[in-house]
Amino acid sequence: MKTPDKKLNRLASEKSPYLLQHSANPVDWFPWSQEAFEKAKSENKMIFLSIGYATCHWCHVMEKESFENETTAEVLNRDYVSIKVDREERPDVDRIYMDALHAMGQQGGWPLNMFLTPEGKPITGGTYFPPVPKYGRKSFTDVLGIISGLWKEKKEELLEASEDLTKHLKESEETKANSANSETLLPNSAVFENGYLLYDRFYDPEYAGFKSNSVNKFPPSMGLSFLLRYYKSTGEPKALEMVEETLIAMKKGGIYDQVGGGLCRYSTDHHWLVPHFEKMLYDNSLFLEALVECYQAVGEEKYKDAAYDVIEYLHRDMKLSGGGIASAEDADSEGVEGLFYLWTKEEIREVCGADSSLLEEFWNVTEHGNFEEKNILHESFRMNFSRLHGLEGAELEEIISRNKKKLLERRSHRIRPLRDDKVLFSWNCLYIKALTKAAMAFGDGELLKEAEETYKFLEKNLIREDGRLLRRYREGEARFLAYSTDYAEFVLASLSLFQAGKGFRYLENAIRYTEEAIRLFRSNSGAFFDSGTDAEILLRKTVDGYDGVEPSANSSFATAFVLLSKLGVDPEKYLQYADSIFSYFKQELETYPMNYPYMLSALWLRKSPGRELAVVYSSQEELFPIWKGVGSIFLPETVLVWATDKEAEENGEKFTLLKNRDSGGAVKAYVCEGFHCELPVDNWENLREKLV
Repeated sequence: MKTPDKKLNRLASEKSPYLLQHSANPVDWFPWSQEAFEKAKSENKMIFLSIGYATCHWCHVMEKESFENETTAEVLNRDYVSIKVDREERPDVDRIYMDALHAMGQQGGWPLNMFLTPEGKPITGGTYFPPVPKYGRKSFTDVLGIISGLWKEKKEELLEASEDLTKHLKESEETKANSANSETLLPNSAVFENGYLLYDRFYDPEYAGFKSNSVNKFPPSMGLSFLLRYYKSTGEPKALEMVEETLIAMKKGGIYDQVGGGLCRYSTDHHWLVPHFEKMLYDNSLFLEALVECYQAVGEEKYKDAAYDVIEYLHRDMKLSGGGIASAEDADSEGVEGLFYLWTKEEIREVCGADSSLLEEFWNVTEHGNFEEKNILHESFRMNFSRLHGLEGAELEEIISRNKKKLLERRSHRIRPLRDDKVLFSWNCLYIKALTKAAMAFGDGELLKEAEETYKFLEKNLIREDGRLLRRYREGEARFLAYSTDYAEFVLASLSLFQAGKGFRYLENAIRYTEEAIRLFRSNSGAFFDSGTDAEILLRKTVDGYDGVEPSANSSFATAFVLLSKLGVDPEKYLQYADSIFSYFKQELETYPMNYPYMLSALWLRKSPGRELAVVYSSQEELFPIWKGVGSIFLPETVLVWATDKEAEENGEKFTLLKNRDSGGAVKAYVCEGFHCELPVDNWENLREKLV
């Protein structure tokens, strides 16, 4: 990432892979810092703020075209103070200026390039700027010249416009969040059907997935999880059909790495064929969770196999020493997008030998290719290939498996895309949740150990001595105060491990960090700010409920509060906290629920009658069939408590579910509704009858 034969700028002392990518630019970059703003004020210069991330393709393009260009750098260094920000380290900064761009009526994306006053107030901006006029856009140097000219000639007008925009940004969100909410009104129950109908409306019957974007298709994993819950409560077959078809289409498509596993960021077409080749931890974690839940709901092995394929990819290519999981892999290698993942027909023949003609048809390999004269491997959607060729399913799987290994070995000699090896708190927690769910669904204790190892990595490296969570870890450095999403996902990861039977310390952690989060992030209205009361003061404090590429903090906190309440932990208090979030986002949930799938699932859990399952045991041997059985079925409305006789005795006064419960020397399972329990059972067969 650093180029030793070039003069390095201030970014060379940073840990962010994205900032380090720009450390040899001739641009006199600053990291986000007071020093940069003071320089802009003292020299009466505008700030040029450029925000991106290490695996962003168009960020790389603009760097090569503009930020490595001496002439462009000369203009930036003369007329501006330039700041580089890694959006994954500073989502608070990114959110403010992305909202500013949207308020200007422009479409967002990365790189996000903004022109600011010396006080950091937005003037104008855009995303990618080309080096010469094209795509209907002015060149970057033209834009730099026009805006610096306006700063010299019409500075007062620019300052006034930036003041108005800043005022609008603050009033549109911060004012609402700080207004005390006198009454709590939950969204009406029609939001679930409305959500389902929206998914049905945008569903693509030909290729599955949802055409909510005119060009691209994004993995809708959180939406699929909501649809599974809708199916669970209504029995609507179309909901399940959309889930299964979409999961299969993504797994068979070019968006999924057919050789090495792992889901790419999105498809640039509606066929799931040509992906944007970067792979993100959050996408793969949410995809894994949806696969596991679908397996629990329908019991088909193909979803289990697909889940293990994702896990194998993450453990092989993304796991760091000590247990943390890297953030992402780049789309580019050797400066070319997707090069690492592409194959020629000749290569397939050379590697696969006698199996090549069958596999060329299976993966749709042609002489001319389907991308840059090479092939993105993909299966034909809805084709039963084994039946077409008179093969048993197991025969085909064996052929594919042995050739995948050969292709993976051949690919290992190529130059890999950059791996962004920073550990982000919330993204690792998303993986812990998914892996814990997979461990229970598949009765796999090794996966549970892996989940705990990652959890312990976070505890060791990203919790300050005073207990404050931090956002990012890389190369021995933990930095940046954690955001509300980090706290929310840590609470949910803790509750996942507790409900998987790993002990009461995880429940204690969940309660501790929930209370800390309430202190640091909760607004007067009950919604949660993105940054804490101890955070750097920016133009405004932001509140987010939109479940975009990952669950919003408010959606995850709502889920956590409902779970704590249903577990019997101060139920009235935590239910009130959950309801204040649902009330805050009532209009959004009722107007366009498809934008809030994770919050919809939380609200579904809140309104579900639900059940509690308490299992008390003294014998691990007799516990395992029950643990494995419970994990194998889809029980999104049921909270789980596992306790030894000793734990039940110690926690009985605090947790109603455990009061006066014992194992009878082996194992007893108590199925309860509203903490009113039926007579216990002592084996999986009898328990299953009560649960399904």
